[in-house]
Amino acid sequence: MTLRHTLIASVLLFAALVFATVVASAERGMRKSLQEDPPAVDLSTLKTLAAVVEKLAQKKIVYVGEEHDKFSHHQVQLEVLRGLYQQTPKLAVGMEMFQRPFQKALDDYIAGAIDERTFLRRSEYFKRWNIDYNLYQPILNFAREHRLPVIALNAQSEIVDKVAKGGLDSLSKEEKQEIPQELDFSDQEYQARLKEVFAAHGKSQEKNFEFFYQAQILWDETMAESMDRFLKKNPDFRAVVLAGAGHLQYGSGIPKRAFRRNGFDYAILLNDGEVKKGIADFIVFPEASNGPTAPRLGAVLDEQNQRLRITGFAKDSVAEKAGLKVDDTIVALDDYPVSSGEDVRIALFYKHPGETIKVKARRRDEELEFNVRLQ
Repeated sequence: MTLRHTLIASVLLFAALVFATVVASAERGMRKSLQEDPPAVDLSTLKTLAAVVEKLAQKKIVYVGEEHDKFSHHQVQLEVLRGLYQQTPKLAVGMEMFQRPFQKALDDYIAGAIDERTFLRRSEYFKRWNIDYNLYQPILNFAREHRLPVIALNAQSEIVDKVAKGGLDSLSKEEKQEIPQELDFSDQEYQARLKEVFAAHGKSQEKNFEFFYQAQILWDETMAESMDRFLKKNPDFRAVVLAGAGHLQYGSGIPKRAFRRNGFDYAILLNDGEVKKGIADFIVFPEASNGPTAPRLGAVLDEQNQRLRITGFAKDSVAEKAGLKVDDTIVALDDYPVSSGEDVRIALFYKHPGETIKVKARRRDEELEFNVRLQ
């Protein structure tokens, strides 16, 4: 029997078994009913994103969720931002991607006082967020063009990380003064969902869920407080908040905590979310799309004492093909001195696949130059 005949016979046998199972089930009848009435969507009432934005006109705060690496989600965020700006120019943008100690860098960039490269360095964007800036650049460009205040919502990562490892009690007196003084741990449903997230993470048994939960609440409360502070100082402004969907679903993360502080009416819009009662006010299903991405060198770098030493290469690395070797130290890219991974990310952000970048490297006592064609 040929492979084709074997496959056909297998498919026929599977179909026969499925048919027999269906018939047997039908003869026996349904033994188990749905535990609850499932949600259903009336497709005749589907709205466009533009129609949804119109319905947001009376909301003081609009929360728009994202999966951080999905370009289509950021396209939706930008369209919501544009629509809300047309409704009222007095609009602020709260962003999870920036931490509170770096608000001045955001202010200076939006005001036009510094250029983008300086902004990326001063905000420590690549060091603290580490997501391709191409995803957020159009949003920041729009805010800069129209001089919309951008609020650094997030807590300082060093504090959140410390809480995740040792709990709130591990913070120093000075660190405790930097965090919100009111932390609400009473949302049991949120705690249960976070416990599922925690259990799904690798090595969760080696970590403490209570500390993880404290860090998450600290994270959410800080972002809620950051937005609340701005709106109380600027009562004639509305706000759009851009954050990961997990911080917005069911209102448990940021929205209800901001509402507890100010009572401002809000709406939650999620991208590609599950259709579940209470999860959001609106869910948008944008077509998947690919935006520009920054190229990579394909080199594994070890950062020590402001030096970048190559310790290995990715498969088909363009840097290795150009002649760089393990133990070479990279000192400049396109004549910009580099001493950290952040410097490399900034330099590569301004390059495109197919372009060439000049790499200066030190090999023992010799300084060499390589032209690396990026992919």
